[in-house]
Amino acid sequence: MSSEDRLYFESVLQEELRGVASKFDGVVASKNKLKFKYNKKNVAELFLDYLARVDSYVLAGIVFGGELFEYASKFTPPYKSNLLSDGCFSFISSGEQSKRFSGEFGGAIRTPAPVLAGEVCTHIRLVLEEFYVPQMLAAIVPTDRTISDVVLSPGDYSYPAVLIHCAAKLGGLAGNEVKIKEAMSSKKIVKCKAYDVPLLGGLL
Repeated sequence: MSSEDRLYFESVLQEELRGVASKFDGVVASKNKLKFKYNKKNVAELFLDYLARVDSYVLAGIVFGGELFEYASKFTPPYKSNLLSDGCFSFISSGEQSKRFSGEFGGAIRTPAPVLAGEVCTHIRLVLEEFYVPQMLAAIVPTDRTISDVVLSPGDYSYPAVLIHCAAKLGGLAGNEVKIKEAMSSKKIVKCKAYDVPLLGGLL
């Protein structure tokens, strides 16, 4: 697609991002991006990244602050974080199995022709509102879904066992006992039995 098509798509996208931001406290829209605030500080970003080589956009997110991050930072697990960044949660749609963002394997949305821009942006708005923004918010301040989110995609979280423990301490178990037992039997969550099992088992 031409650069004009890309500019048009991004202008339509911007309006949709403003609409998404207006529905959630502490969320602000900027160019191709949503910023998340906690105690007046930027603590997370959800953004569409343009890949010129394939003329497509991927969705990525990172949480690098907030109540859960701050509480978890008091722990020092005896192993490395799953993430390359300093955040507690990070993902990119090209690594997702669900195809939720793009509907296609590869997780990218091609720059649409102007006639399709509105339809594509409406889809993006819906998946942001229904899934990605709530997921980001749950990684900033724990909600009923936080523990389930970590168990479902432990590789997207820095220290899954620590974060499950912290989410339960901050927000309560919220009926997640089954998920905690599931976490205790997962090698992707329990990296060091001596450290992680007491953290999780102590919640039950």
